Amino acid sequence: MATSWKEHIRETLGWTSRALVVGLLTGPVITLLAAMITAASQTRHANPWLILTIPIGAVFTTYLFYTLGPHLQQGSIRIMSLIAKSENEIDQARLRTFTEDVANEEKPISTTLAPLLMITTFITHLVGASGGKEGVGVQVGSSIASYVGEAESRLRRRSFGLHHQGLYLISGASAGFGALFNAPVAGVLFGLQFTNPRINRIDAFLPALVASYTATFVSQKLNIPIIETALCDALPFTLSNILLVLVVSIIFGLISRLFCTSIHHVRHLVATLTPNPYLRALFSSTLLLAASLAIYLATGSFEYNGLSTHLIKAAGLGTTGALGPLFKLILTILTIASGFIGGEVVPILVIGATTGSLLATTFGASTATMAMLGAVGMLSGATKLPLACFALGLELFGFTSPSMLFFACAVSYFISGPASIYKAEA
Repeated sequence: MATSWKEHIRETLGWTSRALVVGLLTGPVITLLAAMITAASQTRHANPWLILTIPIGAVFTTYLFYTLGPHLQQGSIRIMSLIAKSENEIDQARLRTFTEDVANEEKPISTTLAPLLMITTFITHLVGASGGKEGVGVQVGSSIASYVGEAESRLRRRSFGLHHQGLYLISGASAGFGALFNAPVAGVLFGLQFTNPRINRIDAFLPALVASYTATFVSQKLNIPIIETALCDALPFTLSNILLVLVVSIIFGLISRLFCTSIHHVRHLVATLTPNPYLRALFSSTLLLAASLAIYLATGSFEYNGLSTHLIKAAGLGTTGALGPLFKLILTILTIASGFIGGEVVPILVIGATTGSLLATTFGASTATMAMLGAVGMLSGATKLPLACFALGLELFGFTSPSMLFFACAVSYFISGPASIYKAEA
């Protein structure tokens, strides 16, 4: 027992130290990523004509990836695959080293990945494509963690098992997500479950916890921009409110399903048009530009292009347009089909929030609360991560009725079916 306890202490101290390093490195890099996105967005707002360069941005993004390595565009898939394999290694007595696994089945995570993702995300927001930031943030965090793991391996002159590398990648994903959204608890849960929602990687709980909290603390001290939201009203646990949340959450779940299946079908359609990646990017991005200009003619604004995070607060205040969810949905799907880099979480939050705002008027409910339930509920359905989304709702929106929020996440999750934005990566 004494030996077992000493081993436990040694492992605890070891992974606490490693996760601290990951968090300390990830926090500043994620803050830099957020600053780059802010700078790109501000430049585009000051120069609306940059919207016209959407096709150029898409083709140039494709060029960068195909020049530096086409496999890098599948960075998230590679990271999730390594994490999944690290999970399997637990039951395989760790017969092979990480180095052997990579040589036989996976290429190692390139040191080019993180800077390339940051540059291409900057391009996405500079030209006004409707992308997010969390997809890149998670990959950057995991990449940094992978670099730290490789450095440790070289310093100790020994190859570590794939399980060891998987813990590093999970801690990096947790750090990246937590820092980006100023939501350390959501970061922990996201890192533990995003590879496979059906499995909770409790073996990675400690490094995920330390890395997410550390990165979030560091990014806060560096004044990372955070999403502003409207103050939500409490939603008492009553039968009428339960029925209300049930109805609206069914709607959010159905829209989540529509979003995920639309992405899949549009990607498949574009892929069948031509094998040339540049022509595919040009075709999809031209449609994106046309849609952006059409929406501008209808609304007099390009506010649905880019991150559009201001719409989350506007939705809570009830000042968004009736067609807002549709506009953002179309632009986001075309952005993803065009190969732009960024992520889907923020656009989903915007679509959900604006939808919730509309439903608030229909049901005579609090606009801010319905917008929050829409944002988090739709995200739960699209990611298949109800626990992480529940935590994000509490941390990002400061909602004081956790029972109703949890119910909304659960219902949306069940109604949305098997479709997921991570489906192809699971």
